[in-house]
Amino acid sequence: MSEPREMPLRLRYSRQRFMRRGAFAAVVRFLGLLCVFGLQILLARLIADPVEYGKYAWGQSLLFMIGNLACLGLPIVTARFIASLDAQHNSVGARTITSAAFRLLRRSAFAFPIASMLVWAFWHPTGHTAAYRDVAIIALLFAPAVTFAMFFRDVSRARQWLALAMLPMQVFRPLTTAMLAVLCWWLMDGTLRGNTLLAIAGISVLTVLLLQASLYHLLQKNLLGAEETGPTPGEYHSSRLLPTALPVFVANCATLVITYANVILVGFLAGPAAAGSYFVAERLAHLATIPKTVVSVVNQQSMAAAHATGKIRDLQLLATQSAHGSLWPTLAAGLGLVFFADPLLQMFGREFTAASTVLIILVASGLINVFTGPTQDLLVMTGRQRRIPRVMVLSAIVHVTALGLLVPSYGAVGAACASVISSLFSQTWLMYLAHRETGIYTTVLGGLKGFR
Repeated sequence: MSEPREMPLRLRYSRQRFMRRGAFAAVVRFLGLLCVFGLQILLARLIADPVEYGKYAWGQSLLFMIGNLACLGLPIVTARFIASLDAQHNSVGARTITSAAFRLLRRSAFAFPIASMLVWAFWHPTGHTAAYRDVAIIALLFAPAVTFAMFFRDVSRARQWLALAMLPMQVFRPLTTAMLAVLCWWLMDGTLRGNTLLAIAGISVLTVLLLQASLYHLLQKNLLGAEETGPTPGEYHSSRLLPTALPVFVANCATLVITYANVILVGFLAGPAAAGSYFVAERLAHLATIPKTVVSVVNQQSMAAAHATGKIRDLQLLATQSAHGSLWPTLAAGLGLVFFADPLLQMFGREFTAASTVLIILVASGLINVFTGPTQDLLVMTGRQRRIPRVMVLSAIVHVTALGLLVPSYGAVGAACASVISSLFSQTWLMYLAHRETGIYTTVLGGLKGFR
C-alpha cells in the first residue's frame, strides 16, 4: 500500500504553526469582540430606552438564527470537503464543491424574503407582541446576507485564509454598524428605534458580504492551477454535499434553538427590557469564548486533512492542542468577567447591572462547553457527523423545557440556568461519542492518557 501523500504547505501543522496562527486568530477575535462590546455600549447609549434596545436585541437574535438555519449545514461540510481535497492536491475538485454548495445555498436563502412578505400580509398581532412584527420582517429580509457571510467565512477557513475568514464579520461589520448608527442618530435628531437599528445591522452584514465574496473569488482565481489535480474520491463528490450536510443541519437547528431561544423567549415571556438585559450579559459572556473559537478556526481544517491522509497521531495531537488552547485562557477570562461583572454591565447603563447573576451563570455554562474539548469539530471533520443530531435535538428539547419551566418564574436568570443544564447534557454525551467513534481523547486529560 502506498504512503499517504504529503500535505500542501498551507495545510501542514506543527506546534509552532499552531501558536503562530492561533496568536493571529486570537488577536482578531479579541479585536472583534472588543468592537462588538463597544458597539453594544454605543447602541444602548444612543437608544437610551431599554425597551427599544430589547427589540433590537430580539431582532438581531432572530436575524442570525434564521440566517444560520438557511445554511442547511452546508458551510462547514463544504469546508471539510475543501480541506480534504486540498490535502489530496485536488484544487479543481475543491472549486467544484464550492460552486455546488453556493448554488444550493442560493435556493435556500431566498425563501426568507418571501416569508417576510407573508408575515407582513398575514401577521397582525395585538398587545405586547405587536412590537415584534416589524422586527421579524426586517430579520427575514436580511437573513440571506447572514447565510452567505457564514458560507464565505467557513470556506475561507478551509483554505486557511484566516484574515478573510475572521476580519469581515468580526471587525468590519460592527465598525460599519457603529458608523451607520451614529449617522442615523445624527440625521434623526438623536432619536433611534429598535427597528431602525436592526435594519442598520442588516445593511452592515450585506456590505461586508459583498467585500468578502469579492476577495474570496479573487484569491481562489489566483489559486487555481497552482497545484496538480487528482481524481475526486466519491466521499467528496458534490453529490454528497446535501446528504453529508443533513445531519449537520439537524444538529445546527438544535444548537441554534439553544443559542437564540433564550433571548427570544425571554422577550416574549418577560418583555423587551428583560431580553435586552439578557442580551447584554450574553455578549459579555462571549468574551470568554474567544479561545475556543480561535482554536477551532486554526485546527478545524487540519483535523479534516489529518483524517483524510490517515494521520491518527496528528489527530490526537490536534485534539490535545485544542483542549489546552481553549480551557486555560477561557478559565482566566471567565474569572475576570465574574470579578468585574457589575462595572462591566454598568457601562451599558445602570439598569443593566441587575444582569450580573445572569452573566456569572453564563460564564459557568461556557466553561462546561470548553472543558469537554473539540468534540463536535472532531466528529464533523472525521465524517462522523451523523452521531451529532440525536444529541443536539434531545439537548434542545431539554433546553426549551427548562426555559418553559424557569423563565416565567425567574426571568433572565432562569434562561441562564437552562443554558447550564443543556450544556451539561449535550457536552458530556458528545465527549463520550467522540472518544467511542474515533479513539481520540478530547479533554486536557487526553495528554495524560498516552497514545498508542
